Amino acid sequence: MSQERSAEKKNRFQISREVQEEFVNSVAENMLALAETAGKWQKPWTADSPMGMPFCATTGREYGGANMVKLMLTSIVNGFSDDRWMTFKQFQQFQGDHPARDMKIKKGAKGVKLLRPEEIAFIVGEDGKWQYLTDKQLKEFAAQTEQGLEIPDVQRMTLFYPFTVFNAAQIEGFPQKEQQAHTMTTVERNDFVERFIACTGIPVEHHGGTAFYEPGSDVVKMPFPERFTVPEEYYATKLHETYHATGHAKRENRKEKQPYDIKNMAFEEMRAEMFSMLAGAKLNLPMPQSNSAAYISHWNQRFSGGDSKAVFHAAAEAAKVLTIMHQFEMGEQPKAAWFPSSETWPALIEEQAQRDAVTGAHMAAPAQAVAARSTNDPRPAPLSFEKSAEAFQAADDPVSKARIILQNPEFLEMALKQDAETARSLASLCDSFAQTLSMELDEKNRMGAAPSLPATGTNAPVARMRM
Repeated sequence: MSQERSAEKKNRFQISREVQEEFVNSVAENMLALAETAGKWQKPWTADSPMGMPFCATTGREYGGANMVKLMLTSIVNGFSDDRWMTFKQFQQFQGDHPARDMKIKKGAKGVKLLRPEEIAFIVGEDGKWQYLTDKQLKEFAAQTEQGLEIPDVQRMTLFYPFTVFNAAQIEGFPQKEQQAHTMTTVERNDFVERFIACTGIPVEHHGGTAFYEPGSDVVKMPFPERFTVPEEYYATKLHETYHATGHAKRENRKEKQPYDIKNMAFEEMRAEMFSMLAGAKLNLPMPQSNSAAYISHWNQRFSGGDSKAVFHAAAEAAKVLTIMHQFEMGEQPKAAWFPSSETWPALIEEQAQRDAVTGAHMAAPAQAVAARSTNDPRPAPLSFEKSAEAFQAADDPVSKARIILQNPEFLEMALKQDAETARSLASLCDSFAQTLSMELDEKNRMGAAPSLPATGTNAPVARMRM
């Protein structure tokens, strides 16, 4: 391979690295922009124009992965209610096919840079240099393998290259959509969320505590609906915790793919927030109040100088579950291998209804739910110290241990008996809890809001982001 070819490939790696970093920075900027407008900003989609999944206006193909996340965030920030996008070349082609239409990209319109993946294959020589393989060479290696011959260890890597798209709203004279997406009523939306979560096969149990996902029992624990100020808060939190459950070994298996340490726990929270945020936008959930601004700002700090690759993959992982939800909404069997078959959905819905009936949970507006509940409805009693001690020792993740520590200071002694690394991780996690709560209490005091009952997730702020 010539030196020129080698240099070209090195440049390609550099380009891929730089565009990923730029991509991540733009996502962080959009999230920060939303944080700055939280409590004041009005969603661009109204009852007459819900937000749809972004797709190419000329091919009809939906954007996926991290590109989907970026386009949805861009639409929210810029107030685009149109979910159609295209490259400049695609626009030119469309213009050529419709010469009678007077169309042009609006002056000053800024396109959105997306990433196109390309998989490369290579072998590492004895001198440590990489030799890139063509499709022809890969076929030759495959044939040699079938013949039982030894071949070099072929490695693969995905590189990313930028391309720019424009929203249909940025093009003057572009035709309106022939048919707008159906707008769910509040009742339809709430029912959809209930059906979707039930059909995932992920059990939800209501109790008198906080919201969290328990990986050991594979159960989402939710406070009773009346503990939330508004139903939208309840459903956004429920979506967030359900996302955590999709990471179980029998589903997306995110814990197996990545080491279960504090850093990856943080990225898992970010994935869940991204999912609930975008699902909220898609389902027309209201914009959150000011406490989410602190949360997004916190994540922006994490972005700066952080691992761009990890952030990029976090967006892609969030998009996976959003795509599953979209396929379910369209009446399709989601393509994810772990999602239960459509034949089992009625039984799964009935099973969840029975769980709700046992705990006395009412899927209604908070005020209505309070009136509907009888005084003798069963509510789980708090765990005794002995039971909590057993739970602490049995917990296999820092979040569960940290939650127990915060519930009873006596558990600090138990925490100190852990190995040094685990003890430091628990201390860091508890500190993160404390800082988040302090920020939110300060914000509530500043806004003059009355304190409400907490509805927290495993290691997230009290209220969930819904942008």
